[in-house]
Amino acid sequence: MFDMTPEDLMRYLDGELSPEERRRVEVAVETSTELSRELALYRAMKEDFQGLSFSPTRPGDTWSRVNRRLTRPVGWALLIVGTAVWALYGGYVYTTTPGVLVEKLATGAVVIGVLLLLASVIWEQYQAWLADPYRDVHR
Repeated sequence: MFDMTPEDLMRYLDGELSPEERRRVEVAVETSTELSRELALYRAMKEDFQGLSFSPTRPGDTWSRVNRRLTRPVGWALLIVGTAVWALYGGYVYTTTPGVLVEKLATGAVVIGVLLLLASVIWEQYQAWLADPYRDVHR
């Protein structure tokens, strides 16, 4: 009798056996209830795995709609309000503390320069995103 392993059953399901080995597996499965049950189990598992989708979420699914309508606007609002409060408080502390005028002007110039550079990079990336013909393509 042909000694049947789980690998043999899986190779049978995948069509990787020679005609002679395939016939041996079919005979063994017909004569053994346990082997036919295992084969049915492997067949069901194969169908389940083939039915799985590993693609990223689609724009129309529920979480994307919730994210687009609720999470993003709330996140942006909190970011803008928090940044504004932080900037106002920092400006207040910066102007009311004692210090040399030259140091304050130099520090202010560096901060304004960094902010202008950051804003220009963000603006360029936004313009590139608008001109990107592939921005709406999903895998």
